[in-house]
Amino acid sequence: MVMRRGKSVSVPPELAAGLAPLAAAGSVVDVAALARAVAAISLVRQQGVLDHGLPVAAYLQGLGIDQGQLGRLLCRCPVLFSRPSEERAGVLFSQLMRLGLSAGQAAACFETQPVAANNRSFEAAISVLAPLMAAGSKGGDRSGEQLLGDLLKKQRAALQLLQYRAEVLQHNLDNLLQLGLSKQQLGKTLHQDCALLTLTPKRLAKIEAVLQQELGADRKLWAKVLHSAARASNCSEATVRQRAQALVAEFGKEEALRMVEKASKLLAIDVIVWRQALAVWRLCGVSDPLAVVRNNPNLLTVDWLNPSRLTNLLALQRLLPWEPSAAQVIVRYGSYVASTAAVALVGRLLYLEQLGLLQQLVADKRAARHEWRQSQQGLSAGKEAAGEPVFISVFDVAIPAPAQFAGLVQDAQALLSELVASSPSFEEFSKGLTQLPAWQRLWADAEASVAELEQQLPPELLRADMSGRRRRGVGSG
Repeated sequence: MVMRRGKSVSVPPELAAGLAPLAAAGSVVDVAALARAVAAISLVRQQGVLDHGLPVAAYLQGLGIDQGQLGRLLCRCPVLFSRPSEERAGVLFSQLMRLGLSAGQAAACFETQPVAANNRSFEAAISVLAPLMAAGSKGGDRSGEQLLGDLLKKQRAALQLLQYRAEVLQHNLDNLLQLGLSKQQLGKTLHQDCALLTLTPKRLAKIEAVLQQELGADRKLWAKVLHSAARASNCSEATVRQRAQALVAEFGKEEALRMVEKASKLLAIDVIVWRQALAVWRLCGVSDPLAVVRNNPNLLTVDWLNPSRLTNLLALQRLLPWEPSAAQVIVRYGSYVASTAAVALVGRLLYLEQLGLLQQLVADKRAARHEWRQSQQGLSAGKEAAGEPVFISVFDVAIPAPAQFAGLVQDAQALLSELVASSPSFEEFSKGLTQLPAWQRLWADAEASVAELEQQLPPELLRADMSGRRRRGVGSG
């Protein structure tokens, strides 16, 4: 039995036999599963699959779709095979390929959004979306259609947008513009959450009312939330209310409002994320976590039990010449710990160590420069230093582009007369980073720290899905 339009219906015994040749074309081993998928669509479309399935399959294979993907398409969206290719599959695939997708990428989109195969054409939606994507672009020679194609390549779920009628998309778009977002902002926001444009004005108004009631948020803040944390708009009213109330209970209404203004993502994440962050900071010795929050509430929106972040923290503790405590690192360098990939931050610190430049790192460049100049005033002309030292801050290690960092390293080496022609570039050094004993020790210690912290946290602040994400790979951060 399968569900068809809300009713339970049986699968005709002869259906599987009729689908056997089509299943063979797509290397579908479980013909019964294919029969169940086809039985779930209307009787007319079922017959359409039997009549047109093989020619459509041949057409798609001609586009370059392999048997494995063809089989998945058959089981996920049999409707695609229920009409002649020139009436359905050919039309939809040609439109997606015009946007810059390969046949395989287009098929992957249908695998993610099988209901899109019910559309006869995406042209109406493209006519609204392409100009919007162009408006959100920084320029360049790519058209709005190409930019829409880029979105689909990165977010297959964005195919849901192409299912909507032009008037519906335009109505939702006009509403978002009236709320205060610009077309440029909307074009960029779709890359964060393509579903924003599918939300009706009524739905958005209900979420806005919740924020006004719980936080005293105005229209300007609501527009900022939609731009910076669009996922919050996809949550239920009850979820948004619960998250707002939790912030108010912990920080007070005025402070909660200020935090959401600076870190709108707080409304798009589970309360457990920021509660866990506060608890981890306390376990690391931070005496006043709220002071850290006031300076940068965005630090609450990340998983502080990710080994990549703990590797950053341990590296700053161990490699900075002034040997800060874990609490001092969080308070002063928390943004670098949270937002910089370990392979960048830790990698650069280990690189400086290999080159003998760690002593050039200073906690405050201005103060260090002032102290150096003061020390020169009492020296005779013969004893004066040849030039001012190159001071390197943690910001210089964590933030600058590769070329800027490389230039800083060269300046420091040249001043110390330690520029060695055979010194590897950071790019060369980083290729073997994860094989270095120093890196491996830091990563292993970070994972051990995660386990230790998890044991000290109360059970309600641990989430299985967060723990699973922490241990993937080496540190996207």
